[in-house]
Amino acid sequence: MAQEDRTPRGGSDGRRAHRGQSATNLRTFLLAALALCALLVAGCGAAAGPTTGTVVIGVTSELLAGADIDLLRVVLRAGGDVVHEDALAKKNGQLFFPREFFFSDLEDGTAVEISLEAFGADDAERPLLTRTASTRVIGGRTLLLQVRLERECVVAPGAATCPAPQTCVAGGCSAPDVDPRQLDPYSTSWNAGAEPDLCKPADGGEPVVIVGEGQADYFPLDDLDEVQVEAGPQGGYHIFVAIRLKNLRRSGSLTVVHGVVPELGYAIEPLEVIFTLDPDEGGFCKLAGLRFRLDGERKIEELLGKVVEVEVTVSDPDGDAGTGRRAVTLSQTIL
Repeated sequence: MAQEDRTPRGGSDGRRAHRGQSATNLRTFLLAALALCALLVAGCGAAAGPTTGTVVIGVTSELLAGADIDLLRVVLRAGGDVVHEDALAKKNGQLFFPREFFFSDLEDGTAVEISLEAFGADDAERPLLTRTASTRVIGGRTLLLQVRLERECVVAPGAATCPAPQTCVAGGCSAPDVDPRQLDPYSTSWNAGAEPDLCKPADGGEPVVIVGEGQADYFPLDDLDEVQVEAGPQGGYHIFVAIRLKNLRRSGSLTVVHGVVPELGYAIEPLEVIFTLDPDEGGFCKLAGLRFRLDGERKIEELLGKVVEVEVTVSDPDGDAGTGRRAVTLSQTIL
């Protein structure tokens, strides 16, 4: 009698087919998971880390603006290209320290450089000193690179200068490049307290402004004192106003001169300048040679001998301001 075949249908072949299908499904799942991870990683990579940054150059000087330095030529380069050039002169009120120069929103790794040439009043062709400094941008950060103009680096006539690309630092020749990882984050108060301000000591008190006269120096005035009217080089007529003041910043302060002739109801066009203040005795500073033009809507003949109420306001970068007033009598003659 034939034996009954008890082997289950599908047997080992069925099990192999089942295992093969499971492996295929697992491979499909793993490939999908890997693709999803790749998308997530790519998305996170695109959003990770800003790609632009900023470098602020903070310039200070041991040489006095308007005394030692009459003109400062500035060249800024980013990625090897010139992005800004300027000539900062005392006569137009642009020469003061500290100064800030910005390389804003540049790509990570961009090389930035500043070149400074300081000139005295006696020689507009040969710089007193030349200073360069460079670094690189780090994405997502705003860095401060401090540059100081030092007396030790003033070049004597006929003396050798540092061979390019080196620059003078502390009296010696050094490489101009600074590793950006060594730089501090930029803060608006980066120079606060670095040097005492002779015109604004920390405990000085309220601002004081006293109005006087003088072209080369400050000379005091009493109310109704006579001041000399002078002919200007370009056809106008003026008086020289001078001021003595304290508790206002020596550099970067805005000086505004107003004048009114009450008898005629005539308001003289204001004079606005930014000049570095000169130290004076007793904790005061001074500023002379403010050429205050008188004529404009009125002819000078109408103004001679009249009383002018002069008001001078000085506002410094800290937001502090002081005002001084003096009524003066214009001379009957023109010098």
